[in-house]
Amino acid sequence: MSYCRTNIASTVTFVAAGLMACLLPVHSGAEEVTLEQVLEEVPQQHETHQITQMEVRQSRALRRQALGALFPQLSATGELTRQGGEEVEIGDQAIRRRYDWGITGIASLTIFDGPAYYDYWQSDAMVDVAEASAEWERHFLELDAEVAFFTLASAQREVEIAEAAIEWRREYLEEAEELRDAGFAVEVDVSRARAEVLEAEQALLEADAARGNAADGLATLLGRDPDGQLRAEFDPEDIETDPPPQRASVTEERTDFTGRRAGVEAAELGRRGVWWGFAPRVGLSLNTRWGEPTAFDPDYFNWSLTLSATWDLYQGGARFARADEAQAEVRQAELELERDLRDANVEMAQAYRDWESAAARIEVARQRLEAVEQTYDQVLAQYEQGLVTGLEVSDASQELLDAEMTLNQVRFQARVAEVQYRYLEQQE
Repeated sequence: MSYCRTNIASTVTFVAAGLMACLLPVHSGAEEVTLEQVLEEVPQQHETHQITQMEVRQSRALRRQALGALFPQLSATGELTRQGGEEVEIGDQAIRRRYDWGITGIASLTIFDGPAYYDYWQSDAMVDVAEASAEWERHFLELDAEVAFFTLASAQREVEIAEAAIEWRREYLEEAEELRDAGFAVEVDVSRARAEVLEAEQALLEADAARGNAADGLATLLGRDPDGQLRAEFDPEDIETDPPPQRASVTEERTDFTGRRAGVEAAELGRRGVWWGFAPRVGLSLNTRWGEPTAFDPDYFNWSLTLSATWDLYQGGARFARADEAQAEVRQAELELERDLRDANVEMAQAYRDWESAAARIEVARQRLEAVEQTYDQVLAQYEQGLVTGLEVSDASQELLDAEMTLNQVRFQARVAEVQYRYLEQQE
């Protein structure tokens, strides 16, 4: 009997140490990963990171297109024409040739185009938006990775607790059978002990399934096959952290809001570009042609240089409609930014409050576990002396299991809240 109590005490002490790395029944092919490995691999392996990089690439390409519209444009055309009828000649000169060929070259330069300048500036601002969005997506990938890692670590610990529960309940079953055979217990005590063993085995099956699901979730983030074999390697000394003084508030310096502000500025540039459509577009073009000479065009090569100014005076009210749409877009972006900044502050405050609450509940859960352990030892000793029935032992055993699970859960909740708060308060 003393061996049973010693084993239970060591189990409780092991639980109180914190969320442990996986000391589990060995699965063939199981791989252990550290948090550092996860945070390094997830942003590189997950498709979200690659998608955001493609979005950045697209925005840069659009900026280059907008810039290209302001550079000189060159084009060339080759042509060969067969005229119907006979070739017309006067003396030694042809008025119309049956076969006429020519090469035309055009070079044009935009001297001034107000909307085109604003298109470029707007596309430049959208690059900032895409880069900030990509950085924030990477940031939240790391958040998801940390949460997935600790979810797996917590699930592994629950498997350990369930395995320990099976062991001590089997020992109690053996003890109940011995006491029954000695005439100090009744058959109902044995039946109840056997039912508790089966209940613990069922809990282990559920915990193992939860661990497999958590392993698959982390494997998916790592871009690996979800085979349920991944294991979290974790130092229990790092599980509990005390909340620091709360940050005053989230500001627009946070990466995602930096991008959102760039989006507002881009919308404002688009609005201003609409009104610059009233200004003339000034351009310079050079036209050249090299081809067969005729009586009306005796030179093989000729050219012309044109300076033009173009006004769009009236477009049926479309310009005013675009300006109104752009103004509404700017105002909408500003309102959404204000709303989301306020929501972000609420979200960060809630995460900090959850962290504080969970950190405080850890000590309460630890003290409860110590008290429940003492109660279980006392009840078991009284049972051996025939002073209590197996029902009291069963209740104490279940309370001990609940206390272990509760301590594991509040530790996990505290760490997740800490991770969420840390990621939400991040400033650029």
